[in-house]
Amino acid sequence: MKNTFSLVRISTSIQSEENGGTGVQFQTEKLSQYATLNDFNLIKTITDVCSGGLETRDGIEELKSHIENGDVDIVLIWNVSRAFRSMIHFTKFYEYLKKHDVELISVSEGIRSSRKEGEMMFGIMCSISAYEKELIRERMLSGRYMKVKSGIRGYGSKLPFGYNKNTDGEIELDEDNSRIVKYIFRKMNSLIKNPKLTKSKRTRRLLKLLQNRNFTYNGKPFTRWNVRDILKNTFYFGELKYGEIKTTHNYQSIISKRLFNQICIG
Repeated sequence: MKNTFSLVRISTSIQSEENGGTGVQFQTEKLSQYATLNDFNLIKTITDVCSGGLETRDGIEELKSHIENGDVDIVLIWNVSRAFRSMIHFTKFYEYLKKHDVELISVSEGIRSSRKEGEMMFGIMCSISAYEKELIRERMLSGRYMKVKSGIRGYGSKLPFGYNKNTDGEIELDEDNSRIVKYIFRKMNSLIKNPKLTKSKRTRRLLKLLQNRNFTYNGKPFTRWNVRDILKNTFYFGELKYGEIKTTHNYQSIISKRLFNQICIG
């Protein structure tokens, strides 16, 4: 007899689903009946719970631990859409089962991964998942592009060093840190005019100057990476970039574009 585990996913916030015949008791009974009819050794029914929009994956993790121990030959589910909240989640789990040579059976849909037609059907579902994932990615990119074009760059709550958002969500200068940013650009502009200084020496010299003035980056000493990110950020002269899109906005710039370009060229 093949060692079998059944996986049941339920939503405690959708009572109509229980009444509609896909609740935990219904699924458990149907999966148990299927195991008995097919002479499977049903060891345990594992439950994942989705409540209030938050989903725990403790059940999946428990099932994986049994699989890793070599205790599982077959996993039973009632159907794919009921067991997984999205095709993306299903695809990840299905690929995991394939890797560990565990058969997946969707009882209500009559699909078994051990059969050619079942493997084909699950493969189609995985292809749909990949397509859905690509659509989501494209929508995200499109949304970000529109934010840049409209002047709402997707920085979220984390703006570049030297800027804050006021209570109205508008971008404004952080007076102390913006002065540090201006100092960094001006000092680097002076340092690049010294032909004896290599790029690394210029950076070390600048870091030393920042240290001597007790300038810090969010409470910590500046690193060369902090300096590099500041010197490469077009945000400081008023230009937002996302991919190939560039646009300017009405927040107050810290430096001029000319100064920025002089340092980039240097």
